[in-house]
Amino acid sequence: MSVTPLALYQIHLDDRDLQSLNVHAASSSILTNMLQSRFIGRESGLLVLDRGFRDLSDRSFVKQMRLDRVSLERFQSRKNKCDIIIVINTHANPEDGGLMYGPKKTTSVDTIVDHILGTDMMPVTQFRRSMLVVLCCGGFVEHSLEEMRAMSTRFSVVLAFGAPVVDPILVMGQFVTSVVDYYFLGQETLWTAIYRGLKQEIMQHTSIFLGSDGEVHRITDAPWRLKPNGHDVRCCQQVAKYVRTEGSGAIRFRCREPDHQGARTFYVVPLPAVAGVRKFIGKRGGVRYMLSSV
Repeated sequence: MSVTPLALYQIHLDDRDLQSLNVHAASSSILTNMLQSRFIGRESGLLVLDRGFRDLSDRSFVKQMRLDRVSLERFQSRKNKCDIIIVINTHANPEDGGLMYGPKKTTSVDTIVDHILGTDMMPVTQFRRSMLVVLCCGGFVEHSLEEMRAMSTRFSVVLAFGAPVVDPILVMGQFVTSVVDYYFLGQETLWTAIYRGLKQEIMQHTSIFLGSDGEVHRITDAPWRLKPNGHDVRCCQQVAKYVRTEGSGAIRFRCREPDHQGARTFYVVPLPAVAGVRKFIGKRGGVRYMLSSV
């Protein structure tokens, strides 16, 4: 296990007025507790800053973030080298991808990162390894891929998620903690950590977007008999039934709708793997994922 000091800075939306369980706070605690358990006996090597917010522009919260920035800078200066994880845990506007930072207020991810770290800090150069996790619904990646691409030059890796409604507790518990464990604590390479973190529980819930070195990749569930090209095979607004794979490689499906007009069988041609564009992880008869550049 790595002995590299680690700073964890999480901000999560406090929306208890809207629901009895604050899923943002609950999911943040999963990562905090996991890391604290890994640093038992060497607590000085872990800095945890976990802040719930109702409005990031509130004066008292702005003051708190300034104090946190000082704590982060002091932690970094005392250590010869250290890692950093930033988690933004909130909602995204499905219409424009803006991240919620207050009641009916949204802004860009770079504005929030600047609010947290200041405009001068570049984690990718000032820390050994750095990660930004944008934990919100898929409106962010649908509308803000260029923002994510830009952030991937400021951090070693950026993670975001594509489901229309993301369950932050599931995503944090089933995926983010695994990647953090393998990448930061286990010192695995980025892609090894990502591959080891992929589980059916998370992949059936959401696609995963990963940014690094100015490039963004999407990982989607792609089981051969259900969605060989990363999306459901449908006909007449229903998921079609798999029939068989032909010798040519084309996959035969049949519409489930009895009143379908015309021939009920049709074919889907699986997308090929193309270097630098698309690759597949897994096999036909088992778990299978599609990794594509976006």
